[in-house]
Amino acid sequence: MSEFVTTPTDTRHRNLSKIREDTHIHAPYTIVRERLLAISEHAEWLSKRFRNYNASGQSLAFELSLTGRTETGHLNLDENDPFKVSFKRENEEGEIDGLNWTIHVETKQDTHLTVEAVFEPQLGLLGSVLEAVMLRPQRTQALRDSIWNLKQIIEHEYSKQPIS
Repeated sequence: MSEFVTTPTDTRHRNLSKIREDTHIHAPYTIVRERLLAISEHAEWLSKRFRNYNASGQSLAFELSLTGRTETGHLNLDENDPFKVSFKRENEEGEIDGLNWTIHVETKQDTHLTVEAVFEPQLGLLGSVLEAVMLRPQRTQALRDSIWNLKQIIEHEYSKQPIS
């Protein structure tokens, strides 16, 4: 289920919006977290709307290609929470403020995964219309495709391993 929330940020005085997607994955928490922390491998499951993906150390950069707009993200990994893998904006560049992956343990063999994208929406009268009609649905679909691809890869790989 997707959710769209607009919230002002206090540190940069920017209007930020959030989109969330979630899925159930038939694999243990540790496997899901391990896959999310392997940032050099994200390109294999990200939606085709994510372009020019580059990971180096604990940083990643990409472009999100939307109709009539390309948004950039320059993010650093923040893994302080054992049930969250967060990527926060590296500097003032780009429209993507963060990607937050929250991992909920359901059973020993099942995990619920939520992804939240935080971004600067297009502003102005025309921007508001474009956000509602075109850009927000495209961002949502990019997240939905990415989380679905990740789920498929993890479940396929995990199905080959014996259950412990």
